[in-house]
Amino acid sequence: MDKKGAIQLSLGFIVAVVFAVVLLSLAVTWLRGLIGTVGTLTDDLTQKAHDTLSETFNTGTTNFAVYPKEYSLQPGRAVKLSVGIKNDDRDGQQHTFVVHVYPAMSSSDIISSYGCSNFAACTTLQDDMVNWVTYPQESYTIQPNLFKFWDVTVTLPNNVVKGVYQYDIVACEDMGYAQCDRTTTNWGSTLPLQINSV
Repeated sequence: MDKKGAIQLSLGFIVAVVFAVVLLSLAVTWLRGLIGTVGTLTDDLTQKAHDTLSETFNTGTTNFAVYPKEYSLQPGRAVKLSVGIKNDDRDGQQHTFVVHVYPAMSSSDIISSYGCSNFAACTTLQDDMVNWVTYPQESYTIQPNLFKFWDVTVTLPNNVVKGVYQYDIVACEDMGYAQCDRTTTNWGSTLPLQINSV
């Protein structure tokens, strides 16, 4: 009789262990899904941007473009977008190109939250906006009638003041990054990029 009770006890123990392992597996799977959702803080638009810019360049309407031109973000989130250049220089030669992104303006309530009266005098705000943007600062060689993309990431901090932040994007042909600015730009028109903090 003691052996029968021991077998029943060990069988019950085995069933309980199997049940606990199954529940633990389900909990781990659920937690992985939850953490994956929380960890996705960047809206990666590069593939759509590359497709859209390729179509734009292939139709011959422009040689310098950004996609998207405007995007809304919540604090603590980021967007990865693209700037493209097509080498359609009339000389038919390869050239080097570089892009430069500059803070251009922001909403008046943002400016006043920094204790400034206007955007031009608000260097702290401009420095913050520069720090939110990352992109390749290298010059790239582009063969005639081909194009190249620069992927740009804009990351808003958790404590960002809600409103409109606008950047100017310029492109230069046969110059380095340090020489390329708003006054020396020689490729296409200055492109606006608007980020709305919502």
